[in-house]
Amino acid sequence: MMHPKLLLFGFEELPAILAVEAAAGPFGAEVIPVARMDYNKPLAALAGLDTVSGTIMPYMGGTLGGRMIVLCGLEKHLGDLLPALSGAGAGPDCLKAVLTEHNRDWNALALFQELCRERQAIGTLGK
Repeated sequence: MMHPKLLLFGFEELPAILAVEAAAGPFGAEVIPVARMDYNKPLAALAGLDTVSGTIMPYMGGTLGGRMIVLCGLEKHLGDLLPALSGAGAGPDCLKAVLTEHNRDWNALALFQELCRERQAIGTLGK
């Protein structure tokens, strides 16, 4: 069983990280701010589930374009955790995803782009 974790991307300020940590604490989740140079690593490796085989070049680009949280092993708590994260400042502007078998080999950039595409598609449905 996976120890619950939250992978934070684009959280540059300590107060923002600490606010998420406080919100996640009651759920027993470890909060892991991911360094920008690690954005090319697979999500499962960042969550400590896989080891990285081969060489992965450090990410040398800029920011993702926003904040993103990947929830690992917290599926049972989403109903309570998401409002807590929103109250901690990680509201609708912060993209959120659950680590799955489908996305575990993706890197932060691929997941961020997919979440942006999904958000845009959902936004166009409401018009």
